[in-house]
Amino acid sequence: MGRFYGIKILNGNIYIEDVPKLWKKQTEKWLSENGTSYGKF
Repeated sequence: MGRFYGIKILNGNIYIEDVPKLWKKQTEKWLSENGTSYGKF
């Protein structure tokens, strides 16, 4: 699920704040492992 939300963030569909608390840490980990930066565009 971290990858799922990470891809949505990178596509600009959602923000990290929109990720459910349960998946937030995994999403942040996936984003950092894939050498990407994220945030509001």
